[in-house]
Amino acid sequence: MIMTDDEMKDLIETLTCMFEDQMAEGVHPISVASVMLAVAVKQLKRRLDPEEFSAIMEDITSNQWEEWEGLSDEDIDILLEELKEDKKVIH
Repeated sequence: MIMTDDEMKDLIETLTCMFEDQMAEGVHPISVASVMLAVAVKQLKRRLDPEEFSAIMEDITSNQWEEWEGLSDEDIDILLEELKEDKKVIH
């Protein structure tokens, strides 16, 4: 099952709220992000076969993060729509 755009947006909002709550408690943003990333990677590793896991990890590490940092919410929506049209799975 692939998440709908609305489900993805809801999850992003939930994770953003959790992130902000932890930072409001004085937790460093790197610590929060590290935990979220570690959980995500662990879950991927448990649920994907080794080839799929390696492929997604390579894709994640090869993306150009600098290009994404400056994107507005509208730009992100456009990017997600383009990826959807290319039939790529968004993780």
